Amino acid sequence: MHRRIGVLKNQYENIPNLILSFPRCGRTWMKHLFGHYISKKYKVEFSKWVDRPRPGIPRILFRHDWMSTTGHIPWDDYFRIQEECKFIFNKEMEKQKIIYLFRNPIDVLSSYWPYLKSVPYKNFTCPHHKDIIDFAHNKQWGFDIIINFMNAQLDHYQKHAGKKLIVHYENLKAQDTDWRRMIEFIFGSYSDSWDQEAFSYAKQQTTFTKMQEKNKADVPAELKFYRRGESNYISELPAEQQDILLNWPGYKDLNRRINEN
Repeated sequence: MHRRIGVLKNQYENIPNLILSFPRCGRTWMKHLFGHYISKKYKVEFSKWVDRPRPGIPRILFRHDWMSTTGHIPWDDYFRIQEECKFIFNKEMEKQKIIYLFRNPIDVLSSYWPYLKSVPYKNFTCPHHKDIIDFAHNKQWGFDIIINFMNAQLDHYQKHAGKKLIVHYENLKAQDTDWRRMIEFIFGSYSDSWDQEAFSYAKQQTTFTKMQEKNKADVPAELKFYRRGESNYISELPAEQQDILLNWPGYKDLNRRINEN
């Protein structure tokens, strides 16, 4: 077993709350908001590392199952695991409370491509693609990978016997209801889990402008695209490209499944 898998296995076994998502679904934003909420509510120093143990404070693990091994194990082994499209921490997840986080798959695709260009994975150079459609066809990184992963999430949700919750990135941007659902889901075993003052503070600290300031980087302008935090990126594409993505094999069925939950 690769060392990275052993490290992740230990985390899954010892952290009771899991937020499971594909990359580019709002994880960084959520970690910061939870961090500020905890800081205000429990009067502790802010930390985005909400998975680390602190007395009396729930631990929250953000992971992408096999995708959390990316860049940490040999690429041949990674792509072999990805091709099987089966979560590798199923046993460990049996005892966890799980939040399944989703975002529109086309928006994820639009954000994932420029993100890969900026990630310093070991022995990795993002393949060149002439446009988003070319990237979507990539068998190791493209649209099918997103569709397969999200279908695996939904399959796991249907089978998971423990406490579970589905949350949509778009709803988190539009309203506070799902934030409260998540906080009560995670902190529910603690008295008075919902703290409106702490939430309002956390939300103010994680506005898009402030998150941009925290994540400034000296990168080419095209790589800042994925940090825009927008939705409905498809509207910016030519009609022909929109048609290809909207009619991509498996996309409509996946979108239906996501929106049914």
